[in-house]
Amino acid sequence: MRHSRIATVMLTLALAHPTAAGVLDSPLPELLAGQTTLHVFTVPGIIATGGIGSFFNCTSLDTVTMQVGVELFPAPGGAPINDTVATSLSLAPGATVIFGTSAAVGISISSSLGGLFSKGSARILSTSKKLGCNAFMADTSNDPPTSMAQLTVITKTKQKAFN
Repeated sequence: MRHSRIATVMLTLALAHPTAAGVLDSPLPELLAGQTTLHVFTVPGIIATGGIGSFFNCTSLDTVTMQVGVELFPAPGGAPINDTVATSLSLAPGATVIFGTSAAVGISISSSLGGLFSKGSARILSTSKKLGCNAFMADTSNDPPTSMAQLTVITKTKQKAFN
């Protein structure tokens, strides 16, 4: 009897899969076949609801073309809520693109990420570390937007202190 309980516990542990907790440990998608995808930046505090959208402005700082994508995660964590590979973009040296959670009057987005949620996070992925990005939330229905707020962009999981 005791051996069967031990065997049951061991089998349960062997079959258990860790749950993806979102931005930190969800597996990275393959943005471009044969190239490594890198988690370059994390953006906490994004919103995409009630006439407010989140936008991610990225510029290539590399001398070769790269693939860039943005993954959106809901507030409780878990798997990404968008198809990052389908919305990723090829970025030529020195080129700039804007990813948005929705279309916006007065902001020309290059790729629509979709998704409606009251709060969440995002991670910016690329096939190169030579990428510069900023993020902001904006009113999506007025031109020019009547409200905008900068979002903090951190390197993977390390936020530098502010002075």
